[in-house]
Amino acid sequence: MLYYLIMCRSLTYAQRSAKALERSGITAVVTKAPQGVSAAGCAYCVKVSERRVREAVEVLRHAELNPGRVYIQETGGTYREVDI
Repeated sequence: MLYYLIMCRSLTYAQRSAKALERSGITAVVTKAPQGVSAAGCAYCVKVSERRVREAVEVLRHAELNPGRVYIQETGGTYREVDI
């Protein structure tokens, strides 16, 4: 199963995002962003399944949590930014 990473500006925002998604019935996991994805080094993201990523971004926008960049893991473990 493919997963997407929705970047958040802090751990607090990642936790708030996961809570908003869970209330909407979308399973979300808070995790540290993989190296190479974040320029800041210590960043957090919310991991959601491929089939719910578009809905997740809309929920976060509606909750005014302003989701950041969205990444997908490609073959070989690299990450690529995608437009949602």
